[in-house]
Amino acid sequence: MNENQIVVRHESEGGKTPTTGDESQDVSTITKTIKGRGPSKGVKVAKPMFLEYNVYNVPDGQWSHEYGKQVGSCATRININVPLYPKVDEQIKKGFWEETKLMFHITDDSNHSREKYFHSCVAKRFSCFKSKLVRRWITMKEKKPKNQTNKMPWDVYNHITEDDWKTFVKHYFLPESLLRSEKARKSASCNKNPHRTGQKGYNRKRLDWIKDGRLPPDAALPISSSSSVNSSVTSNVNRVRKYRSKEWILAHQVQNKEGKWEIDPNDTEVVEIATKALEYIAEEEKGNLSFEQGEDALTKAIGKKDHRGRVKGTGGMVGIKKAFGPCIRHSRSDHGEASSENYESIRASVKKEFEGELEKRVEKRVAEALQKQLSTLLKTGQLNSISTPIPDDLHLNDSARVDLDVSATRTTRHILVPQPCELKERTPCRLALEDKVSGNNIVVADGMVQPSDGALPQHFTSMKPGHYKVQVDFVYDGHVDDILPDCT
Repeated sequence: MNENQIVVRHESEGGKTPTTGDESQDVSTITKTIKGRGPSKGVKVAKPMFLEYNVYNVPDGQWSHEYGKQVGSCATRININVPLYPKVDEQIKKGFWEETKLMFHITDDSNHSREKYFHSCVAKRFSCFKSKLVRRWITMKEKKPKNQTNKMPWDVYNHITEDDWKTFVKHYFLPESLLRSEKARKSASCNKNPHRTGQKGYNRKRLDWIKDGRLPPDAALPISSSSSVNSSVTSNVNRVRKYRSKEWILAHQVQNKEGKWEIDPNDTEVVEIATKALEYIAEEEKGNLSFEQGEDALTKAIGKKDHRGRVKGTGGMVGIKKAFGPCIRHSRSDHGEASSENYESIRASVKKEFEGELEKRVEKRVAEALQKQLSTLLKTGQLNSISTPIPDDLHLNDSARVDLDVSATRTTRHILVPQPCELKERTPCRLALEDKVSGNNIVVADGMVQPSDGALPQHFTSMKPGHYKVQVDFVYDGHVDDILPDCT
């Protein structure tokens, strides 16, 4: 089967496996005897082992399987009553890593990513082992292998004592332990569509897929520790974009009764994702579809991008930058030649808008402050001794104009004075004359306005309609010799 012959069987096909073009020979029904996994045997190799790492800095190559045995051996040496791996003594964890380094001739990298990956694997194996103990001997949700049916944990695993097991069972039923178990179950339920690669994982399964022809040879991950890499091997980023979706589909296939690999038709969601992914792969190969950085046929089929720290279908804890390459950042010069002109235009527009808004705010603040000052002077009676010019462009409201006029306040020539109403009785008033220097009207005298009843002329002169007699009672200092304007 070549790289394009990936089988996805739908439930509507009646349980028949579709042909792939290479079925001339009969395939007999394969029957497997499932044997339960027992305790880890540990690493038993006499010759030197040199562990290799792939481009993701994940163990790969000839000795990766033995490395997995060493991880399991370290996990079984931890007392089962330790709640979590981070609670393990640091000296013990350091001893695990130093032992593994010597066994596989591992050299430390600059950021200690190999050591971190090792501890994460031991932590995961330790947690899985304790979960297996709970499922088999406490909750009985998992059936025991035939060779363990009538045995207790201390009979199967040499590192567990009967006292350790009693303490383990007691701790399991504590409220905080039950709460932690419930939280773990909820977290596990979020893991949708888990792969079917078993203990091998993607890295070791990938070699099987290449060996049986389901993947081409250039789908192999390059080994970073080797001095030279075959020129036919696709670069890492291009390899992910080209083969990750297909590997995800292969990882979810199971072998049917006829020995063919296919996705279980009961996993409808996986079947739907795989079908869409194959369609997108075909469209991309035809040149009808392209993907953004960090996307491929699988992300489009699933409908969302991968988690930044764990990309699907890569094996191990591979981040999105390692899988798809660093994010491409565009400089300002990449946005076109007119960017500088647009920048200056926007800058001028913002500056003009800011200055206009600032001017309005200043005018408003000045008007409010001056109005408040005039009101204060008016109440305290200090207005007569102060001559304060009012700016020409000052805008006062109508109430301020009326107050200033009725109180005979010094106002500028630009303030509009309402027309006087008809007087029916004697009314106090003030006389204001224009200052020739400043141009302001200044109050110079106090007096009374005498309304005319129209019966007698004033000073032997007939009064014109709308005119009144003004009686000056008090002249302010310095204004005795002021000359009244000619009003005739």
